[in-house]
Amino acid sequence: MTIVDRLKQLAELGAVISCSEMTLLAGDHDPPVVVGEGEIAVSTSTTFRYSLRGIPEDLGHAMRSLTRIHTDPYDDRLRERLTVTTAEGLSLMAGWTIPNVHIPDTDGPWHFTGEVDALSFLEDGHFEAGTEVAYLLPRQHRARVVLRRFFPEPTNRVLPEVRLSILGSEVVFTLDDDADLLLAWAPATDILPPTLTENWLGEPLRILFGQLIYPRFVSRRSKDRSMAWVRPSPAWSSNSDACALWQGDGEFIHRDGFWETYRRLLAYVASARGADGHANFEANKVTDLYGEIIQASHGSRWVWALTYASAVEGMLKLLGLEGTVRNDLTSDGLAKLKREVDEFKAHVDRWSGDPQLKQPAKDAAARVLRSSAKRSLRQLVQEGWITKDQLGAWTTLRNRVMHGSLVSPYSSAEEDKLLLDLAKLFHALTRRLLANVSPDTSATP
Repeated sequence: MTIVDRLKQLAELGAVISCSEMTLLAGDHDPPVVVGEGEIAVSTSTTFRYSLRGIPEDLGHAMRSLTRIHTDPYDDRLRERLTVTTAEGLSLMAGWTIPNVHIPDTDGPWHFTGEVDALSFLEDGHFEAGTEVAYLLPRQHRARVVLRRFFPEPTNRVLPEVRLSILGSEVVFTLDDDADLLLAWAPATDILPPTLTENWLGEPLRILFGQLIYPRFVSRRSKDRSMAWVRPSPAWSSNSDACALWQGDGEFIHRDGFWETYRRLLAYVASARGADGHANFEANKVTDLYGEIIQASHGSRWVWALTYASAVEGMLKLLGLEGTVRNDLTSDGLAKLKREVDEFKAHVDRWSGDPQLKQPAKDAAARVLRSSAKRSLRQLVQEGWITKDQLGAWTTLRNRVMHGSLVSPYSSAEEDKLLLDLAKLFHALTRRLLANVSPDTSATP
């Protein structure tokens, strides 16, 4: 039985979950705000709406708890939490919420309504430790065609699988085409721990398909406990298809290339470490850059160009190219340039003009010793990673949009080529980043 079989009754759009008991919790170790009954409605793939009817035992405590978020609206921990027991006896955690409250004129029950993002529950028992996730797949999207072609044909009613060796673990993907689902299973290891892997598995999919792909169903298992969720799963949009890394003439043909790209992306995400040396629960910086351009695709062409131009510089920083010592010069050439910079600085120090002009001049001279974004891109042109047209598009649009000049809102052959070349540049830099990633070792890329 998959996690989908366990949770689909909590996720069907339009379903109403009757709750024999609903508890609105206040702060840790505080008594509840209210205990009552009601229902939870599955309104969209990203939201659950609830209705709770009950009378608080302590009216003063209830009012203080309901208004405490207003003292610091940036502290999410000052919200309330909702837990429920369904009519079937299943105990669910519904998470954080800011309820609306209707207090009747009579002595009847108060009416609490609001939204929660997810439903979850705990089970004790014996489990295979690991992470299981399931992603909703829209029927009318090119990604569906890609996945159908890159999975084997189902046989004897057995769902097709793809098994990938990543960082010493075997990650298993299953395509349930009839149910519109892509499932993934990753056994728990030191490199792929359940608390992090549930997020990591989807990051390569967001990058490959240019969509805000998050799992609808999640199961996090240790040997003796399982925690399962129904989570928000945003709808896909054709607006962001151009953001996808996986596109081009061979996107429906190169099966091995697709799965190898996924392997390298997951290896990069799972191996990345923060300044403290630990893995991060938040999305990888590469995934964040893709998230920004995906969201920008719903804005104007100027916002689109502005975001892509900035994302290119962000990718150059991740590549370790911008701001580093120039590698386009020989050691002798770099030493000669450094001497000339030092001589220039000394000349400026001796200059008797306005002192306010000295430091900016010296700083400008010092910058020629390090790779700028443009110098780094020129080097990548010479190495064959990007094209001259892609560099030209970035140079033209970056200087224009970063200084307040608008991109034409109307499509033209010239403008469209600039925008598409800029997108291709960002994807080329992503492939350059992945070129040094080994999906078979746990070394930090």
